[in-house]
Amino acid sequence: MAETDTGTHGGLFPEFASVDPKTWAEKVESETGQSPTDFLSGSSLEGVTIPAYLHRNALDDVAHIAPDADRPPLCDAADAPANAWTLCQPLAHPDPETANEHARTALEHGAEALALRVAPASNDSGLTLRTADDLATVLDGVDLSETGLHLGDRIAAPGLFGLLQEVLSQRSVSLSALHGSIGVDPVAALAAGTSPAPDRAFAVADELVQASRDAPRIRAASIDARVYHDAGASAVQELAATLGALTERLARSTDRDVPLPALLESLQVTVPVSTRYFVEIAKLRALRLLVPQVVEAFADASNAAVDVGPADLHIFAEPSRRTETVYAPYVNMLRATTEAMAAVLGGCDALSIPPYDAALHPPDAFGLRIARNTQLILEQESRFDQVSDPAAGSYYIETLTDRLAQRAWTRFQEIEAEGGLLNVLRDGTLQEQIAETRRERRAAVDEREHVLVGTTHYPSLDEQRRDDLAHSDGTPSSNAPPVAPLPSPTLDAIQAALRDGTTLPAILASLQSGSTGIAPLPRIRVAETIEAIRLRTEAFAEQHDGPPQVLLAPLGPPAARSARATFARNVLGVAGFAIEEPLKFESVEAAAAAATEQAADVVVLCSSNDQYATLAPSLAAALADRGHDALIGIAGSPDDTDVDPADFFVHQGSPLREILTSLQERLGIDVTNEA
Repeated sequence: MAETDTGTHGGLFPEFASVDPKTWAEKVESETGQSPTDFLSGSSLEGVTIPAYLHRNALDDVAHIAPDADRPPLCDAADAPANAWTLCQPLAHPDPETANEHARTALEHGAEALALRVAPASNDSGLTLRTADDLATVLDGVDLSETGLHLGDRIAAPGLFGLLQEVLSQRSVSLSALHGSIGVDPVAALAAGTSPAPDRAFAVADELVQASRDAPRIRAASIDARVYHDAGASAVQELAATLGALTERLARSTDRDVPLPALLESLQVTVPVSTRYFVEIAKLRALRLLVPQVVEAFADASNAAVDVGPADLHIFAEPSRRTETVYAPYVNMLRATTEAMAAVLGGCDALSIPPYDAALHPPDAFGLRIARNTQLILEQESRFDQVSDPAAGSYYIETLTDRLAQRAWTRFQEIEAEGGLLNVLRDGTLQEQIAETRRERRAAVDEREHVLVGTTHYPSLDEQRRDDLAHSDGTPSSNAPPVAPLPSPTLDAIQAALRDGTTLPAILASLQSGSTGIAPLPRIRVAETIEAIRLRTEAFAEQHDGPPQVLLAPLGPPAARSARATFARNVLGVAGFAIEEPLKFESVEAAAAAATEQAADVVVLCSSNDQYATLAPSLAAALADRGHDALIGIAGSPDDTDVDPADFFVHQGSPLREILTSLQERLGIDVTNEA
């Protein structure tokens, strides 16, 4: 609730008298018997509690807001673009010629930069680049002096940089003409299990910073928050780990005599943004507040003349991978739009949106166009680029930003007290903390508290995705011959190996050889465990002339039977069963006859609680009379009914995984098969 503003701009609603917050709260409590805080409060994974309602006095407690400031706290200088960000299109098609078509189309239709994603050792799609000729094909017709290039992820980036130098040499283009970034974060690579030796990882990362000094518009000191986010971390855990990674990088690099100003000039933080809209806006803003505090400590220790403010941090944002779903992929368009809005309002400097169906197959022209147009609409139609720090002054977002920052800083200090981020990764502390949050996320999906439309709620009964997932991701590493580790894993050694004919996949395999003793953080999608249930049903259907048949049997009072039939359809449809859903049955005999004719494997009674004690035994007897064996389910809770012959119950308290997996097992589906 905001008070009526009778200041410079006059009252917004002069016909209403101003009411102070205390009076309003007392009025609410007198009429409801509860304070606003009691019935509007809630908890979150971040452990941040925001008051039920806020007013302008709440900003008095927000530390980062200066009362006499002449511009919003996270704004750039007054002469900078208001809220400009770079529209970046990811390139991830395995075929170089197709990737080139995608690149040309993107640049002709609004993209300003390209993000090159190399085929990883996972099911994600990526560029298949073996030699400099492959990269030259991808970049054919691309003006490298005008187009930003963001190279690879983690361990792939040094090899990509080596290939790019070969392409630049072929084209007689100077490295200094380029702009973009080189995505090497040694801590993230270690946390993800893609880099075996800390010394090797930090040495190559520092070499890239030194090499990029000839290209001042390339950011080569990268911090990658995706590894923590993709494992399921909360916003607080993600922020704290990002600060810990930055601290490790600054400490180790300055010990290697890399100047602090050079690191900061080249710094870029890659941040994933999920669908928790206000939390994600606040997360990006909190990161801008916290990074200067880390930098300030290093500047004081090294007597370096650096001055880094919140607006100086360069943030490269991406929609969250963990929120994507395989089923109902068009809903991913809406998720990505929400995530993109949060990224832009949070103040990102560059944004790359993957295709809506990236979890299914390599990118195609349609998916890339939708991803690109999402940004163009935000910029050119919604005009999100017109206001500097648009979230500034919002009671809720400013308060949330402040509390996220405080909790993240406290957790970061705990990490530092435990010896730093690499230490808490080695002893498994961070992995276990994130695993606990990951379990909470999956439990929320399983218990339908976190709804994934089309996956855990309102499933499309005819949708099938198993064949879509059975695609080649273009990863060439499985065909690459084994190679010995590079004698000296430096940029010079990588470039020499490339010139001698060693392929990029072979070099990446060499760079990843060895063991760190760090348990790698997983990459998850929160929908995976539920999707696996439906994929098992699809696999079963291929071998048994179709999926199990379910007949809904609406009987009794219209309101109860309709509501419960809809509920049962939504729950059982998640498993991919074939569901017959008639409007109603006039009698148990009619339902039994329909079940027999359909050869239904499952019959679900949908009625009111007081009807079930009569309907269930009658249905069991009617089915037995017809010699038809089927499981009988009840749409309702066993605590509210007195039913003897029932095989299972479907109700609001039913965990999806438990009820559907149990039902699959009883229907003869192999529940150990992850499909």
